[in-house]
Amino acid sequence: MRVTRLALEDVRSYSDVELVLARGITAFIGPNGAGKTNLLEAIHLAARGDSPRAHDDTELVRWGASTGRVRVEIARSEGERRVELVLFSPPEGERRRPRRYLLDGAGKRADDLAGELVVVAFFPEDVALLGAAPSARRRYLDAMLAQVERAHRRETRELTHVIEQRNALLRRARDDMEAVPDAEIAFWDRELVRLASTISLRRARLVTELVTPFREASARFAGAEGLDLVYGGQVEGDTVEARTAAYEVLLREKRERERWQGTTLVGPHRDDLLVSGKGRALPSFASRGEHRSAVLSLKLAEAMWLTSRVGEPPVFLLDDVLSELDSGRREALARAIPEDAQALLTAATPTALPDALRERAAMIPVRRGEVGA
Repeated sequence: MRVTRLALEDVRSYSDVELVLARGITAFIGPNGAGKTNLLEAIHLAARGDSPRAHDDTELVRWGASTGRVRVEIARSEGERRVELVLFSPPEGERRRPRRYLLDGAGKRADDLAGELVVVAFFPEDVALLGAAPSARRRYLDAMLAQVERAHRRETRELTHVIEQRNALLRRARDDMEAVPDAEIAFWDRELVRLASTISLRRARLVTELVTPFREASARFAGAEGLDLVYGGQVEGDTVEARTAAYEVLLREKRERERWQGTTLVGPHRDDLLVSGKGRALPSFASRGEHRSAVLSLKLAEAMWLTSRVGEPPVFLLDDVLSELDSGRREALARAIPEDAQALLTAATPTALPDALRERAAMIPVRRGEVGA
């Protein structure tokens, strides 16, 4: 799997740029602020439907333009695909428009494009993943699953809606000092349990399948040896039915506390991905370097898991990651990228690249709004 062509129109700093991308390693070289990250962000947007930096499409559309377009052409073992996104930034006061998705020129829903391009992304913000709030790690697991399980993306959205509606009902009952109507809360309970059982089971199975590749990857990096992964869930069970029964019991146990607090205390929105060593949670003992080693190991485990699910290596997106690492970890990461994988990375200068990458990388200079010689 690889990106063969990337085209941007009125996206971030680019008015109109089109790139043909080679197999193997491509390094976008240029000073800070030149627009290197914008290229990787656009590919991430096409692959996963979201940006690691922007929360709104108006941030992605070039200043002064009302629309932006991202086009990514993909070569896979089963054929070629063209994924396009049209982004809107209407003038102030005009109605906002949802982005449009196209696959080979035909309009599609966002969920229909999931898995067409599979990526493993490492942006500078990811260094803090294992020390961040649990919600960041839940999003990480969900994004990984969504690339191969289209139903997961839809069900996580549904779960968010159910929790919002259920919380509103619980708050209303608490604030107005009235009993929650049994039929109304029972409906949202059923929806919560239905979605929580399947979502938590997928996540738990994913983490179980990540353990072996994580251990293999951690052997490459100083400070990651002996670490392990665990899914920290509220319930256990190897089947949807077992988890359904466990969630129903937990809901009954938490009922009075939920009503008193006015919030939903049961569900996978309370779970976490735990990394530990010698019985201690990573954030409680690890140095900054050890944190980075653990995150690198997790990303490589993600790549191995995705390869096993889609049958070919994902595309690696590495945004200025090498500058965040010491020389030993840079070299270890460079050696860990599979020979048959495409990797797109950014760096300020060619000398910032380890020898293992620089020797096989195509160098593309980037200046403000311009890419190439």
